[in-house]
Amino acid sequence: MLYGDGIVGSGPLAFQRVLALVVATEYWTKTIRDRAQFDTADAVALVLVTALAAGILFVGRHRRAALAGLALLQAWWIWRFFPLAGNHRYLELVFAVALSALDGRRPEHRDLQLRVLRSMTILVLFYSGLQKLVWGYWTGGQYLAFAIAREPFRGMLGWLVPHEELERLASYSGAIGDGPYLVHAPLLTLFSNLVWIGELGLALALALPAARRLAWPLACLLVVGVACVSRELMFGVEFCAALTLFSRDDRLTRWVLPIAAFLALLVLVRLGLLPEVLYY
Repeated sequence: MLYGDGIVGSGPLAFQRVLALVVATEYWTKTIRDRAQFDTADAVALVLVTALAAGILFVGRHRRAALAGLALLQAWWIWRFFPLAGNHRYLELVFAVALSALDGRRPEHRDLQLRVLRSMTILVLFYSGLQKLVWGYWTGGQYLAFAIAREPFRGMLGWLVPHEELERLASYSGAIGDGPYLVHAPLLTLFSNLVWIGELGLALALALPAARRLAWPLACLLVVGVACVSRELMFGVEFCAALTLFSRDDRLTRWVLPIAAFLALLVLVRLGLLPEVLYY
């Protein structure tokens, strides 16, 4: 079977819990960061996401309804902040809709949930690599050259570019007419091409059961690397959780508590109770 191999277990249920934890953490950390602009709509959304996440985590009877509510809340978020809503919000919306449409208490529906989650993960990974290839700004390293002028990219990838080139890129403001964002930096170009090649290749490997055992850990490493460079830590957690569903054993169930602890640390960082770490 292309996306399913008969191994279901509690993986889809564990992913629902991770999804709820990540979405709730996104709302809480944004609220803390932007508390000066906090309004009634934000207050209602925060109460709702907390209640919905609790329903998904602890109340089995109403989990599908809570997932449907989470989908509606994400749809509202996208509508409110369009076109500035993060693209991962759309993915979370699709995940929540797909999971709420199926009854996870029925074995055949759990199998279908697993297939849907795996299919979406492959599609997103493949499409991400395809877009980088088609538009061409990764094959020549132009996108990273543009991004490297600011943090967190500069701190993470600055060593890939000669110092004088890095200073030149940092002098640009990103305004129309700035540039050129072409650099003679073989390491940066190599790194840039490895990203889209890895996304395309690993997406295809995940579709093949024989290659899946090696492909999903490598894909997790790729996502962790990208998330650490871009500081999109919560999306990295969410997508790595989806990738673990390709494992032949039920790893994700054992990872829910460590993931919850990590997300709690991010909230404490945003509250200023731990040393500051830039993340989105």
